[in-house]
Amino acid sequence: MTRLHTLLMLGTIVIAATLAFGQGQAYHPLGIDLAGYWSQFARQQDAGLGTAAGELGDYGGVPISEAGRLSALAWSASRLTLPQHQCVGYVTPYVFSGPGYFRVWEERDPQTQELIAIKMRPYAAMPDRTIWMDGRPHPPAYAQHTWAGFSTGKYEGNILTVYTTHIKKGQFRANGLAQSDQATVVEHFIRHGERMTYFSVVNDPVNLDEPFPKTSNLVHVPNDPNSWTMPCDDGEIIPGQPKDRVDNYLWGQHPFLQEFVDRHKVPLLGALGGPETIYPEFAAKLADTNAADTAAKNRLIPALGPAKASRAVDPDPHDGEIHVLPVQGNVYMLVGDGGNIAVQAGNEGAMVVDSGAGRLSDKVIAAIRTISNKPIQFVINTSLHPDHIGGNAKLHAAGVDPEANGGNLRTFADAGVGATMLSHLNVLKRISAARTVAPIPAEGWPTDTYTQGRRRKLHNGEAVEIFHQPNATTDGNSIVHFRRSDVIVTGDIFNSTSYPFIDVRAGGSVRGEIAALNNILDKTVSFRQEGGTMIIPGHGRLCNEWEVTEYRDMMVIIRDRVQALISKGATLQQVLAARVSADYDTRFGSNSGPWTTAMFIEAVYTSLKQ
Repeated sequence: MTRLHTLLMLGTIVIAATLAFGQGQAYHPLGIDLAGYWSQFARQQDAGLGTAAGELGDYGGVPISEAGRLSALAWSASRLTLPQHQCVGYVTPYVFSGPGYFRVWEERDPQTQELIAIKMRPYAAMPDRTIWMDGRPHPPAYAQHTWAGFSTGKYEGNILTVYTTHIKKGQFRANGLAQSDQATVVEHFIRHGERMTYFSVVNDPVNLDEPFPKTSNLVHVPNDPNSWTMPCDDGEIIPGQPKDRVDNYLWGQHPFLQEFVDRHKVPLLGALGGPETIYPEFAAKLADTNAADTAAKNRLIPALGPAKASRAVDPDPHDGEIHVLPVQGNVYMLVGDGGNIAVQAGNEGAMVVDSGAGRLSDKVIAAIRTISNKPIQFVINTSLHPDHIGGNAKLHAAGVDPEANGGNLRTFADAGVGATMLSHLNVLKRISAARTVAPIPAEGWPTDTYTQGRRRKLHNGEAVEIFHQPNATTDGNSIVHFRRSDVIVTGDIFNSTSYPFIDVRAGGSVRGEIAALNNILDKTVSFRQEGGTMIIPGHGRLCNEWEVTEYRDMMVIIRDRVQALISKGATLQQVLAARVSADYDTRFGSNSGPWTTAMFIEAVYTSLKQ
């Protein structure tokens, strides 16, 4: 839908709402009161496509992109048997398709009575939602996403207009049609008497080619006697299901697509959705059945051509400054010097995980001093790559480790001088070798290593566990779990901005990467995939279990596609031409820079062939 069409639709709704105001409710220049209980009355669009509804293959009327269509065609309902998919929440605006009621109330300043926020509690499947009305800014791009997102609102006459960002990946429809985590939403709540028109417009650069507008009606109802809680705990639905199994359909092999088309006598081209399916001119394209059938079949597989680049927002500010984001407990995330840096503070020296690229190390040290008044005591490296160890030498020189200056260690002249640098032994082996891919000064090499599966410490009053993840992106990956704060630092095993840098020459493999992601999920806890264990990725925004789940699913699905082609004898060039990652490229792909989509697919292919 074009901007003009959207404005015309909104204008029609506004006129209707204004007329209704004159008939049923007095206009208030400061806005309208939405407090009370509201329930779905009628859906003008997607009628019957509410919670757990929507037939597989019904994507018509949604302006989905190629990536959105291919993602839906790969989706299998069996994915809902996976523990991490069983208690997911509903995103804005899909939550308005959910069952039950909404309770709305206001939060006002106790002294001035100025309106601070409007609160919403759905009956099910999403935490409380806050619409901030006090003019506060939206969080930075590296902040966490939630099901409800971060919303700010303002009254425009008799309309409450709401702008929402920072939304998790969720649903357009409950049949695999996904709204990406890059979507933003504009909503208009228009009350007229005991009814309210709800009008939303979703802009999703990944899964949509045009904005997606929807309308529905809500009706004001008496106080709801039902419970406002809906507990949900995941469980093992299929006993013994392998952790690296994520059911999906290969290109062109969706088993239920024709069933939907035949049952409803819908042209396949129309069922597959896209911007053209929302315009009346589309009917003329169906007149030539042969051309329509050919066009539809071509849309069941990726179009020929080069891989598409990511349309996602880069969460790194790229402003030459270090930004500090409190995570939870006594753990913080530092953003700005290439890879993310984690800092744990307390009564002892600061414990730092990764040191960034080293371009802004002085500012990194200054930022750490705003968090902790103690010297840096430990620096843990999650891998050998330069964007995570580039600042080692400077952070080492800025620190002190009192524990290393006692007992027999005093025989070493430099015992206790500088922070202790800790990593898996393979990191030290590779960066100290002449053939290393990440040369750094010897002063930045790890001074303490481990070889077993786990290294543990008690630091700043908190249990800290360091787990080796063999043959993930390299043979020396570690993840770090701050147990009381419940924060996991993943390094490059999980990136919210790109495909994982699987360094086959340094021992990385797609199988090890998937195993590492599942190891992370074995340690996470959340409620409806909200809150709980926080995840600091190697690059990108703060996340939790849900984003790691989606990343794991992606890796399994791409592995399955590549493996299927290898089993048919496909060469690397044939795998690249098949665009096996086409439904993910507009979110994670790149055609330039140090790690392209082609390099990633080659790494998957090579490691599977080995």
